[in-house]
Amino acid sequence: MDSVVRPDTPTGGATTPRRSALARLLDVGFVRFLAVGGASAALDTGLLWLLHGALGVWLPAATLTAVVAAFVLNFLLNRSWVFVSGGSAGGQFVRYLVLAGLNWVLTVAAVTGLVALGAHYLVARVGVLAVLTVLNFVAYRVWVFRPPAPA
Repeated sequence: MDSVVRPDTPTGGATTPRRSALARLLDVGFVRFLAVGGASAALDTGLLWLLHGALGVWLPAATLTAVVAAFVLNFLLNRSWVFVSGGSAGGQFVRYLVLAGLNWVLTVAAVTGLVALGAHYLVARVGVLAVLTVLNFVAYRVWVFRPPAPA
């Protein structure tokens, strides 16, 4: 880890460690972001099982209900817990929907393209998921849940 000299500190120029990009990423909620994704996936899967597996709800209706519930939970937790955003919820939700649509298109295109290049479909899917997870975190932070402009 590099050190940075900070002459304006009360210690009169003592060095402080430069934090890595990973440390800065974790500081702004990446672990929380991953936890929200896991919670959303668990709700989606668990609700699908409850509705279809236990209660016998028609599979398309159960699937749609589970996906919508997980989608809403994901938005609300990212807004309130990960990015702690006080901006307009309506505008943020529209940007969230746009990003979700872009994700679906990119996922299909990237997985299909990687498979055409010889990758196994599951390896392609996991790789695309990993890349999009990081890109989505950044997009949520700088676009979807961006802090309001100073007045």
